[in-house]
Amino acid sequence: GGTGGDPPSIQPSRCTHVRGSTRCTCPAGFTISGRDNNLCTDMDECRVFPPGRLCVHGCTNSPGSFRCFCPAGYHLAADGSSCTDVDECEHGSHTCGAEHLCVNTFGGFQCVTVGCPNRRNATYIRTTPTRCERNPCLQGDQSCLQAPNSISFQFLSVVSNVSTPRVLFRVSAARVLGDTLRFALVGGRSHGCFSLQRSGRQTGTLLLVVPVRGPSTLEAEVEMSELEGPALLGRYVTKVTLFVSAFDF
Repeated sequence: GGTGGDPPSIQPSRCTHVRGSTRCTCPAGFTISGRDNNLCTDMDECRVFPPGRLCVHGCTNSPGSFRCFCPAGYHLAADGSSCTDVDECEHGSHTCGAEHLCVNTFGGFQCVTVGCPNRRNATYIRTTPTRCERNPCLQGDQSCLQAPNSISFQFLSVVSNVSTPRVLFRVSAARVLGDTLRFALVGGRSHGCFSLQRSGRQTGTLLLVVPVRGPSTLEAEVEMSELEGPALLGRYVTKVTLFVSAFDF
């Protein structure tokens, strides 16, 4: 039976008698039952319909109806069946400390730390929350000049099994001093999941090329090099971290 304001799971049908015959009907969400069609039994829509048909995530049956629900990190959308991601970083409901950067993901968030590297041949200073720039090199210090001029950090999020190929990120030069720009994937633990394509003279595009089931974290490192003939004028590295959600919505 129902609780609170819900109707009972089994209730009498509504019957009309016309010219010696009886016709019984049930309200929406119930099916006719009983020996003389005199009962209405709740239809469990959550079992009758295949998963995903009524609700994007979860379905709870109720007498005469059903209710959809979403996992933690989402709220039920206005349509009553879809789930909308909650941006914990924007709403301040995350638990990241002051030394961390909050990155919203589908169904959650990540607390990340951006640290500038300390290399033997070069030192770096953080100029924005996600960018480190090389301190000036001593004159003639070729080892320092070969180190990246800047190291940037990009944190991205996609749903599980997202359709591919999918553009994730574009890196470009605001101004070009040399005669050649080169773009390359130079590192990362997930090299086979990504592709880097040239899109115009000054832009390289990072794509996800294979669907990835979450939860998972992928990493890629994109390098843009500026040259004048064979001489290297500068190297600019972007470290990309891609958070793949456990959910496909």
